[in-house]
Amino acid sequence: MQSLKIYIVIIFILSLCIAGLIILPISNSLEQGFVVMTQIRHISNPNNKDFFETAGKFNKKEFDLSGKRVVAGIIPHHLLAADLISEFFYNLDGQDYDTIILIGPNHYNQGNAKIITSEYDWETPYGILKNDRNILDILKNYEDIEINENVIGNEHAIYGEVSFIKKYFPKAKMVPLILRSNINKAEGDELVKILMEAVKDKNFLMLASADFSHYKDSLTAQKNDQDSIQAIRSFDFENIYDLDIDSPPAIYTILKFCELQNAAFKLLHNSNSALLTNRPELDSTTSYVTGYFTQESDKIKMLFLGDLMLDRYVLTKIKDNNLSFLFDDLNESNFFDSYDLISANLEGPVTDKAAYYPPIKEFDFAFDPSLVIGLKKYNFNFLNLANNHFDDQGARGIIETRKNLDRLGFYYSGCINGIIDDCSSTIIQLGNKGIAMVGLSLLGEKLENKFEGLIKELKEKSDIIVVNIHWGNEYDQRFNSIQQKLAHELIDAGADLIIGHHPHVVQGVEIYKNRAIFYSLGNFIFDQYFNEETQKGLAIKAVWQDNDFNFELLPFKSQNSRISLVLDKEKEEMLKRIIDNSEINKFFFKQIENGYLQINNK
Repeated sequence: MQSLKIYIVIIFILSLCIAGLIILPISNSLEQGFVVMTQIRHISNPNNKDFFETAGKFNKKEFDLSGKRVVAGIIPHHLLAADLISEFFYNLDGQDYDTIILIGPNHYNQGNAKIITSEYDWETPYGILKNDRNILDILKNYEDIEINENVIGNEHAIYGEVSFIKKYFPKAKMVPLILRSNINKAEGDELVKILMEAVKDKNFLMLASADFSHYKDSLTAQKNDQDSIQAIRSFDFENIYDLDIDSPPAIYTILKFCELQNAAFKLLHNSNSALLTNRPELDSTTSYVTGYFTQESDKIKMLFLGDLMLDRYVLTKIKDNNLSFLFDDLNESNFFDSYDLISANLEGPVTDKAAYYPPIKEFDFAFDPSLVIGLKKYNFNFLNLANNHFDDQGARGIIETRKNLDRLGFYYSGCINGIIDDCSSTIIQLGNKGIAMVGLSLLGEKLENKFEGLIKELKEKSDIIVVNIHWGNEYDQRFNSIQQKLAHELIDAGADLIIGHHPHVVQGVEIYKNRAIFYSLGNFIFDQYFNEETQKGLAIKAVWQDNDFNFELLPFKSQNSRISLVLDKEKEEMLKRIIDNSEINKFFFKQIENGYLQINNK
C-alpha cells in the first residue's frame, strides 16, 4: 500500500512536469521513505508566449547598428515597458551571441552574499534557456558570490527578461547575476576583472537589467534621466552612485566593463510610465532607458534643423490636433532615429505655463514646458537659444527658460542678442567625444571678435565645435558680406561647423578652409504661411568620424506646419536653388546636386 501511494505521488508530479508546470529530477531519501524532488529549472514570468508576441507588435525605432559590435546594453525590467525591451532586442538582429550575462539589482537584498547567481536553466515559452556553466565556473572564483536558486527565481530583474533572450537569441546561453545595493566601486572593479576573464573567448552580450527614476512626476523623471544618460555617455564613475536609478552597482559594473572594451553608449529610448500610459498627471512614475554599448571608430551622428516656434497659429494647430500632427509624416520614414544629437533653434522662451511677461512686443512668443517635453519623443536633445526672441518675456522669461529646459532634460546654449558670456556655450559628451555647442545672435550688433577667446578656450576642452548663429536679413536667400566675414572669422578661430538661422528661408552653402557653413536652414516649424519659400526648409544630417564630416542635405516642405520631405523633381529644384545661392567650387556642385557633401577636415 505504501508503494502504491509513492507510485501515485510520482505519477502526479510527472504529469505536472509534462504539463510544463515544474521540471524536476528525482532522488531517494531513505530516512523519509519517499521520493524527494529538487527543482532544476526556473520558470520565466510571465510564461505566456502571447505576452511577448504582443510586445513585439508595437512600432519599433529602427536603429542602425550595421558594422558595429554591440558588447553590452541597458534594458528595463518593469514589464510595462515590454515593448521597449522587445525593441532593444529587435535591433540586435544579425548579432550572434554565445552567451549573455544578465546583471540586475537584488531588489530585496536577499541571500548571504553581495552577488547572487544560479546554475539552473530557465523554462520559457520559446524553449529552454540554458545556463552557461563554463562561465559560471569562472565566476565562482569571485569570493563574494553565492548560488541561491530561491533568490534568483523570485527576482523580477531576471525572470522577466529571460523569455526575450530566448526569443531573439535561441542558441545563446545565459548567466544571471544580481547585485546587492551596498556593493561599492572597489568590489565592482573586482567583479569586472572576473567578467573580463569569463568572456575573453566568447561572443558575448553583457546586459544591465535596470529601471531608472522612481516615484517622481514625469517631468522630474525626464530631467533625472538626462543626468543619468549623460553620466553613462561620459563614463562618469564619480557620480554613478548618486543617480536616480534602481541599481547603481549594476550600471557601474557595465560601465567599467565597457570602458575596458572601448565601447561607447548609444541611446535607443528614454520614457517613463506616465508617457507610456498617456497619463501625464501621474505624480509617481518609473522611467526607462534602453541603449547599446558599441565598439566602433569614433562616429558622431547629428541632425540640425532650423527655426522652431510653438506659439501663435502653430499652437492652434497643435491644440486642434496634437504635437504629432507636425512630425508624423517625417516620423513614418524614421527621420528622427539613430542620432546622437538632434538640434533646432528655439524661437522663444519656455516660461511657466507659457506665461507672458513685460516687455510687450509686436511679435511675442512663449512656449509651455508641457508642450516642449513632447519634443523628447522625437529625440530632440539640444536647443539653441541665441536669437531675437529669447528675451520676449524679459529677464524672468530667460530665467524660467533655463530652469525649465534643465528640468526637462535638454541641453542648450545661447545668450540674448549681441551678448557673449558663459551662457554662449555648452559641451555635450557623446561617446568619448566632447561636442562644444556655441549659440550666438548677431542682429544689429557687432560682436567684433569677442568670440575668439571663447572658441579658443573650447578648442582645448572639446573635439568638435559647432556654432549655431542667428544672423542675416529676413527672407533673403543670398547670404550677405557681414555673415560671410563673421563665418570666416569663426572658422579662423577654430569652429568646425556653422549652422545659421533667422532669415526664415534657406540660404546657400560655403566651404571655407574645409569647414562647412550652412548660412540658413530656413524654417522648421513656423506659421509663416504667406510665402512659399518660408514653408520650405533644410535639414542637415552630419556624421563626424576621424575628423571628417559627411553631410546629407534633406530638403522638406511645410503645409500648415506639418512637415514632409520633398522628393524627386521637387528635391532637385530645391537643391539647385541652394547651389545657385552658394559660393562653392565645382568640385562640390555635383555632390550637392545629389544631396550630400563630403569634407576632409584633416
